[in-house]
Amino acid sequence: MLIGYQGVEGSYSTIACQRFSGENNYQTKGFLTFRSLVDALLHDEVDYIALPVENSTSGPITRTIDLMKYLDVTVTDEIYVKIDHALITKHLIELSEITKVYSHPEALEQCYTYLSQYPHIEVLEHMDTAGAVEMVKHAEDDTIAAIAGSHAAELYGMTVLQENISDNPFNTTRFLFFKKEEDPVNQVQGKTSIYIEVNHSTGSLSDILNIFKKHDTNLLYLMSRPIQTKPFEYGFFIDIDNGLGNEALHMALKELKGICTYINILGSYRKGKIPAYKGVLQNETTFNS
Repeated sequence: MLIGYQGVEGSYSTIACQRFSGENNYQTKGFLTFRSLVDALLHDEVDYIALPVENSTSGPITRTIDLMKYLDVTVTDEIYVKIDHALITKHLIELSEITKVYSHPEALEQCYTYLSQYPHIEVLEHMDTAGAVEMVKHAEDDTIAAIAGSHAAELYGMTVLQENISDNPFNTTRFLFFKKEEDPVNQVQGKTSIYIEVNHSTGSLSDILNIFKKHDTNLLYLMSRPIQTKPFEYGFFIDIDNGLGNEALHMALKELKGICTYINILGSYRKGKIPAYKGVLQNETTFNS
């Protein structure tokens, strides 16, 4: 089993891949961009891909969500990964000596309050958290730092200058795993994701919600996203609290198809387990070399 992800070894996506695979034998392959990752699945270069779709601090990850709109692929699993960002340097230095910090844009946003305490540090985006650690490792400048998980620091032999620097100590990312082939309907699957588009008219969203209410179907998540070919018109991503084998959901989707101009049933899957947060600490200073 080959699982594709965006980034390099040591990213949070690799943790999600490990949890997804369980006790099964697997290999992973990193890709530079989310687009190239999706293309790899569509061209059978990998068996599964991991896409981060939502973070408990910074919200929806729209760069990946928008890729899902028109994909003919199937969601198979949902994995939650607790995000423990750390400030990582090549050697042990004082915070006052750091001139620049690099990380993925999402990670930088999740550490905004922490970084605001140090206005002398220039904040710069990088394609990946673990990739930022790798870049800092090979840089000649010892005054630059990266933000990533402490597991990435250990992997690349770097120094954890400070742990738990996320603004939100409950920081968690939700990953969805996709495969190309459609899975048969499973009665026990507990969650379904769809993307729909409707005519841009008064009451269209209300009509959608009324259909789900009529069939006693609970919605877990609803988000609007722009339709690129129709300026200032929007489609909707919806997570539903039931699998496709549920009769009420089946009837709701059947009725929904009558009013939608486009519908993509991304698939049903087991609900992921949200991590326990006992004993979480924020901004705990350590000096591990």
